[in-house]
Order: sequence, then C-alpha cells, then structure tokens
Amino acid sequence: MRGILRPEVFDPKQEMSSRQVEIHYNLDEDSPTVDIHSHSHYEIYLFCEGDLERYVVGAKSYTLQRGDLLLIPPMVMHHPVFQEEARRYERYVLWLSQEYWEQLIEGDPDLAGAMGLCRQRGEYLLRFPSPAVSRMLERELKNMWAEFQGSDLCRDTAIRISCLNFLVQLNRGASEETVVDSLRDSGSPLLEQVIAYIHRHYGQPITLQDTARRFFVSPSTVEHLFTQKLGLSFYRYVTKRRMLESRIQIAAGVPIKEVCRSCGYTDYSNFYKAFTKEVGMPPSQYRALGRRQG
Repeated sequence: MRGILRPEVFDPKQEMSSRQVEIHYNLDEDSPTVDIHSHSHYEIYLFCEGDLERYVVGAKSYTLQRGDLLLIPPMVMHHPVFQEEARRYERYVLWLSQEYWEQLIEGDPDLAGAMGLCRQRGEYLLRFPSPAVSRMLERELKNMWAEFQGSDLCRDTAIRISCLNFLVQLNRGASEETVVDSLRDSGSPLLEQVIAYIHRHYGQPITLQDTARRFFVSPSTVEHLFTQKLGLSFYRYVTKRRMLESRIQIAAGVPIKEVCRSCGYTDYSNFYKAFTKEVGMPPSQYRALGRRQG
C-alpha cells in the first residue's frame, strides 16, 4: 500500500536523471525561490496554487489559475514571478526527454496536437473551460507521482503507461479555444515589458541606462525590479538569455565565433568568460560534449 504522497525538495539543477520520463511534485511553503532556468527536455507544468504574480516563458507572461498547463519545449527560459512575501507554491512538473518525445510522436502523431496548437499561436499556456478536465489531468499526474515515489513491481512501465494516459487526455481536451494569449506588452507590468525587450534584442548592445530610457523610468527602478522579483541583476538576466541562445547555436553547429557575435558580444574573451562561468565549461568543450552525446 502506498504511503502519503510527499512533495520533493525543489532541485535547481533542473535536468533529468532518466532517459525517458520523470514526474515531480513540489510544494514550497516558506519564501519560495525558483531561479530562471531552461532544460534540454520537454516540460509540461501544471499549476496547483501559489503566491504568483506571473509566470514567464520565453518572452511571454501569464497569470495562472489552478489547473493551468504550460507546455514548454526544450531550451526555453522560464520562471515564476512571486508576489511580495510569497509563502506557498504548489505544482506538478512532467519531463519528457527529446528522444522519448520523438518516439511517442513517431508512434502516434496526434500526441503532438496540443504542443502544435501552442506552437502555431506562439503561446505556451493551455486552460480548459471545464474544471473537470483539469481535475482529471491533475489526478493522472498525482497517480504518476505515486508510482514515481514507490518501488512496486514494473514501476517504470507503470509510469510510462500513466504518462501516455495523461498525454491522451491532454490532447483530447485541447483545442484552439484552450490556448491562452499571453499578456501584451502595452498592458503588461514593467518587468514583463523589459523581459520581452531583452528576449527580442539579446543580439544587440543592451545597457541598463538605455533600457531604462526606452521605458521612461530610472535605471534604479529597472534594477530594483529584477533583484526584487527575480533575485538577480538586470545584467545577469541579459547574460542568462545570451548564454541560452549560445548553447542552442553551438549545439546546432554554428561556428563559435559567429555565435559570439550573434549573441551580442564584440569581444571573444568576454564571451568565453561568460559562457564558461554560466555553463561550467568552455564553448569548445561544450560543442565536443554535444557531439559525443549525439
């Protein structure tokens, strides 16, 4: 008999330990903090509840409701923006490796339907009009988490079957009407407007002073927003965005010096230092590692 379903401690490494599918259930009840991150795998995120102002995916910003699903492809930056004195943050996160996702889609292309709807609209959020559908999907993730915690016979097979059941129900419920538009720049809070600006212009020179002038505020206002809401400086966020793009381009085979220029660096030594600090290895080693894994 299964015991109580316990949440796990949030892992900032944000990478899979298996080669196919993983499920995670996190419940933070004391000043939650989640760093800006991206993955090499697919993520399906179900929001339960929490003290969030917004959830930012790429350059898009969303106000979440219980049962909302974020469908996040590999190598897309995402992070919550918490309210003042946030206390509670509960969510399920399903991870699918790229290799496993491709196997699933090859077996049944319909499994990519919901992801395809989001991609066509350039959005990441699904919201079902019927609460019953959201509750059913949450139950599927809860059952998957119970299997993931346990050690019953055929555990891995049970997790994959539960994952398939979840994906079938998700895609059967998805339609054009379930894709939610993100907040538009003109009506978005300042932080989301600046984030969207960074995502569009990471390959150009970006300074705190120029960005502040663009949005008719002081540099200290912009800096305060980033440190207060995201826990890192304006320039650190810009660097993270550039380093994410550089990893994508290097993995795609773009020459490293061309990556340097396209990601906003005029001096290769500065790019080299930033990449090595962020990724933990030099660009050439990262490329070689990708080739060995491929």
